[in-house]
Amino acid sequence: MIRLRCREQLHEALVRETSQGVEVVVDGQASRPEVEEATPGSFVLRTPGPDGVARVETFHVAREGDAIHLFWRGDVYRLDEEREGRRGGAARHAEGGLEAPMPGKVIKVAVAPGDAVEKGAEVLVVEAMKMENALRAPKAGVVRSVAVKVGDMVAPGRVLVEIE
Repeated sequence: MIRLRCREQLHEALVRETSQGVEVVVDGQASRPEVEEATPGSFVLRTPGPDGVARVETFHVAREGDAIHLFWRGDVYRLDEEREGRRGGAARHAEGGLEAPMPGKVIKVAVAPGDAVEKGAEVLVVEAMKMENALRAPKAGVVRSVAVKVGDMVAPGRVLVEIE
């Protein structure tokens, strides 16, 4: 069992091999996802759609110590692994901090400090493994700071834009 904190929520997860394949249990809810690694850090998830046609999605994962950086559906998530005797969140960034999901190069910055943004608006684009990954505002607000410019190389977990 692993305990992961994403923002203010704590989740318990378990991955186990069964006779029917891999089973993932998150907060007591079991599923049998079909996941394959496309390239190091990039994965393809296949799930059956309501019409019987498989839905295919790509997500990216990078690990940095006890932190797992997940880029999925245009959003960036930081999952901090909690261990016994450790208080979660000690090293977490501000709630409005938009972090790099993986190592890459900034190829577009669409905002500047003082700009108003809507939730889901494209803020910047990071190229990684020949794929462009648009990073989107996690909430509506005003851009407080932009810590990168086009051409900068970024590491997972680095705060690129802060929105208040």
